[in-house]
Amino acid sequence: MSNIQEWFASIDVDRSGELDVRELQRALSMGNLNFGISDVDQMIRAFDTRGRRRLSFPEFQRLHEFLVNIQNSFAYFDADRSRTLQTNEVQQALQHAGFRLDLPVLAAMMSRHDPDNSGTLTLDEYIRMCLFLQSCVRTFTAFDPQRTGKITLDFNQWVYAASHVA
Repeated sequence: MSNIQEWFASIDVDRSGELDVRELQRALSMGNLNFGISDVDQMIRAFDTRGRRRLSFPEFQRLHEFLVNIQNSFAYFDADRSRTLQTNEVQQALQHAGFRLDLPVLAAMMSRHDPDNSGTLTLDEYIRMCLFLQSCVRTFTAFDPQRTGKITLDFNQWVYAASHVA
């Protein structure tokens, strides 16, 4: 059994073979990632492929890999070691991850995920932003199966899509 499987088994308190929001919140706090219930629910929804609001081991494994990659990216692009990312560092990190966002879009994303209006993102704020982008990709892709990069939505589809973006 791998370390991650052992960790999953140890945090699956109810032995259901899946993690609910409280179990995942507890696991994240063990790794010094302290998120509220709504943030943890967003993580689950971003990686729950079955729509159960619980994570199976493979889904948890994908979330774990995502979080490790985000933390590594954060550390790499935090050039001044301030433990925050400035807008230009966020832009570089997102470009490295494959996102080419226009400056007005980046500014809107920074505004949404920078609650103290500091002009920088802490690790937890950056994780929230990346989860938001992950959710955007998943929702957008549902409407763009041919991967053209463009979609057209009527109002009902827009409301449906917006309700699935955390």
